[in-house]
Amino acid sequence: MSDPGLPRPRKRPRQQRSRALVEAIREACIRILEQEGADRLTTQRIADVAGVNIASLYQYFPNKEAVLAEVYENAMRELVAGMAEEFPRIDRLTQQGLEATLAAIIDQEIALLLQLYRMHPEFYLQYQQSLDIRARVNEFTQSLANPSWERWFPHLLRQHRECLREGNIETMAFIARRSLDATLQAALTERPEVLEEPAFREEVLTLLLRYLLK
Repeated sequence: MSDPGLPRPRKRPRQQRSRALVEAIREACIRILEQEGADRLTTQRIADVAGVNIASLYQYFPNKEAVLAEVYENAMRELVAGMAEEFPRIDRLTQQGLEATLAAIIDQEIALLLQLYRMHPEFYLQYQQSLDIRARVNEFTQSLANPSWERWFPHLLRQHRECLREGNIETMAFIARRSLDATLQAALTERPEVLEEPAFREEVLTLLLRYLLK
């Protein structure tokens, strides 16, 4: 299904009172998803839990999808900010070996995908192109003057050139990255439950290692 682009709010709050109202609406949406489930999410239910009039909700959001989009955008910002603590850990792992580094990357990628997917699976699958967490992490990484994922991965392979098979590093890095992305995306779309399984992560790691190593 093609991504139509995230639903947008009617307007942004400007005053403290209106910002508090919109925050209450977002928090109510999260509470419903966590405590009652996606099936219970309606604009009326959001308004009730937020303690606001439904008309006040509609001043800022045309429908529940627009509220969900705001919730997802906030969640994405928090996830991306949390990645700042992960960068040094991943970088230290590169000294321990390629396998340990790739295993950590796989775990990290899956953890990010699952956090977004679990919030509202149907919404996330519909708008996943607009909710591309890897692209957001890439932007954040580069804002800290770090190399992008595309530049960092070939560098990782060069650090372990002695254990790699013969081949062009840039090409191998591209194929490995794309294979990882495609595999995780297919699993999320077709069999999301396998992302929880350690055996699946081991298989993905094996796929990459058998392609890359001698």
